[in-house]
Amino acid sequence: MKVCFPTQVPLSPLRLHSAYRDYFGDADAKLTALIDPILDAACYVPRIFHAPDTQTEDAGIPARDYLEYALALPEGSWICGYLHSFSSRASLNATDPPVRSGFRLQITDVARQFRFFEKPVPETWLLNDAPSSNPQSPLGAGLYVLNPAPRLLTAPYPVTPPGIFKVEFWNTLDVTNALVRLSLLVAVPDEDSLTRGGS
Repeated sequence: MKVCFPTQVPLSPLRLHSAYRDYFGDADAKLTALIDPILDAACYVPRIFHAPDTQTEDAGIPARDYLEYALALPEGSWICGYLHSFSSRASLNATDPPVRSGFRLQITDVARQFRFFEKPVPETWLLNDAPSSNPQSPLGAGLYVLNPAPRLLTAPYPVTPPGIFKVEFWNTLDVTNALVRLSLLVAVPDEDSLTRGGS
C-alpha cells in the first residue's frame, strides 16, 4: 500500500513577512492572496531565476551601454515577483534614501510580444521599499536588507511555450556597472508531485 503525504503548505510563507500584514496600504496582502491558488495546487516549487548569466554580470556592462539577455523559464511556470534588495548606485546621502538607480530594464515575453513595463523602469522600482544602497560602498554597509521580501507582480504571470523572455538592461552610470542583475521568483511545476498523481 502506497501512502502519499501532501506537500501543500498550510500557509503561504509570504504571509509570515511583516510587509504582508493586512493594514493600511495592504496591497502586498492582496497580492499574496493571488498566489494562494498556486500553493494550494501543491504541484509547484519556488525557484529563483537570474539574468544575466554569471560571466556577463562579473564582467559588467560598460558605461552608458546596453545589454540584451534571453532568459529561459520552464513552461507552465508562474512568475510571481522580483527579488532585488540594493541599488547599484550610491545614495545622494549615504545614510538616507532616496537611493538612485544604476540601470534601467525591460522584460518582454518573446512569444506574446508582451512588455512588462510601458517603458524601461529604473532598478529602484524593483526594490521592496526597504532602505538599501550600493553594497560596495563602505558607508552603505549598514543599509543592507538582510532578509528581503520579493516585490510581487500585480498578478502571477503564466509562462507559455517557448518560455523565452528578453531582458534588456541599460547602464545609466558613467562607469562599468558590475551590479546589473534581475532575479525573478518563479513557481515551477514540481515533476515529482506530477508523477505521484498530483495536480
